[in-house]
Formats: sequence, structure tokens, C-alpha cells
Amino acid sequence: MDTDLTNTTIYIDNLDPGVAEEGLRSIFLQFGEIVYVKIPTAKGCRFVQFVNRTSSEEAIQRMHGSQIGQTIVHLSWGKSIATKQVIGVLSKES
Repeated sequence: MDTDLTNTTIYIDNLDPGVAEEGLRSIFLQFGEIVYVKIPTAKGCRFVQFVNRTSSEEAIQRMHGSQIGQTIVHLSWGKSIATKQVIGVLSKES
């Protein structure tokens, strides 16, 4: 469970490589307004960030273990961009 209640980013593991960002966006829009969908090509990871925490929670609860494309996906909390930025700033100050 994510203890950062401001985090609205979910990580999607085992996504069918044939599913594009727009396809992923259309699947997750049912849970609420989306800030971004990212499928970095080199990393092999996928992220969806919602505007609201409740949308993220519902998406994880309802989509974890479901089939998207030809695979069963696993959803968990991603790292929020705000957290990454703070860590980056702190490490540069050290």
C-alpha cells in the first residue's frame, strides 16, 4: 500500500506490448481524469497518473489481475513525480 496520499500514479506490469498509450488511456478513462499515460520504450514499464487519488485507488482495485490485450496485468502504486522531483533536488543539494 502506498503511504503517500498525494500519489496518483499507478504502475502497470505485464502489459501486452501491442497496447499503445491511447489504448491504455481509453481503458483507464472510466476511472477518472488522467494527467498522463506513459509507456517508455526502453524501460518496459507503463504508468498512468490520475488527477484524483480515488480514481487511482479504484483503477488498481478493479483492474489488477484483469486482461488488457492478450495478457493479465498487475497494478501497483508508481512513484509520484512530485516525490521524484523532491528527491532529485535534495540529492543535488548534498
